Amino acid sequence: GLQRTSLLYDRAGEEHYNIISALHKSMRAGDADAALYWLARMLESGEDARYVTRRLVRFASEDVGLADPMALLQATAAHT
Repeated sequence: GLQRTSLLYDRAGEEHYNIISALHKSMRAGDADAALYWLARMLESGEDARYVTRRLVRFASEDVGLADPMALLQATAAHT
């Protein structure tokens, strides 16, 4: 059968910030596979999806900026 491993994640601790940082770094690097991994890891570990979408909205507005005007619209749509 399938084995389910326990993911190290602490919503109130340092690992929380390490993983959100890894998500941001992978998005900045344009590594979609890594970004999806970190996103899935956060959600599978019980992170609040609204927290993640707020961070994606912030990323779209601050890091992407004018490079892709649709990024902010997409991130905002995911948050609502």
